Amino acid sequence: MRYITPEKILRMRFEDEPRPHWDAAILCFRDLTGSRAVVAEVGAAPTGQRALWGKYEFPGDPHVFEVRIGEHLVAVVGQCLWGGPQASIYVEELACLGTRFLIGIGCAGALAADLPIGCPIIANAGLTTDGTSRAYTDEPETRAAPELMAAAQEAAHALGVEPYPVRVATVDALYRETDAAVRAWAALGAHVVNMETTPFYAASAACGVSSLWIGHVSDRVVQEAWEEWGGHEDAVPVTARIAFETLKRVL
Repeated sequence: MRYITPEKILRMRFEDEPRPHWDAAILCFRDLTGSRAVVAEVGAAPTGQRALWGKYEFPGDPHVFEVRIGEHLVAVVGQCLWGGPQASIYVEELACLGTRFLIGIGCAGALAADLPIGCPIIANAGLTTDGTSRAYTDEPETRAAPELMAAAQEAAHALGVEPYPVRVATVDALYRETDAAVRAWAALGAHVVNMETTPFYAASAACGVSSLWIGHVSDRVVQEAWEEWGGHEDAVPVTARIAFETLKRVL
């Protein structure tokens, strides 16, 4: 038995008010600037309604947006910055609101010198290296939904982009990415590291939702040196276009 369920929380949140229903959603695992770039690229408009955990809506500071693809309504959730717990909460709540397809847009630190900053990437798998994922699966890795992966590769190719397929290690402690940890992730076959991909996939699988994470390399940890963030802002709108075209195909 679970003591707290998304259905209970949504019932408390909306009471007698109508709930939103989204067939798909884009989660922006990005800061304010990156989230705004995604929203602008897909042409989404703010809902003005508090719908998700911690996403309070104030005039001039919207967090949840929506856009139509044909007859389908798609949510765009900005500033999903806090890693696995937040990613899994939103997956659970969106699944409860009827969402069937989820695309995460984010960035990751490369663990190899052959992945330059700004390089487009697509996560075919996430390694279970974090705490949140272990609440959802005992498997050593989680995987992207095949139908979304195929649609994204087709969409990217049509846009003249060829994302590099990667295996992602997920970290909980941002300030504890040590050289020993990097070597351990690389030994498991990880190409990049971020804070959300594996629990995003693990929660989606547990909730019966198809999900895919796409993004770009934002920094690199190679040979005991950190190549800092910067010079990759143009990659966000490209990723947003791939995400939108992917959803057009699956919806």
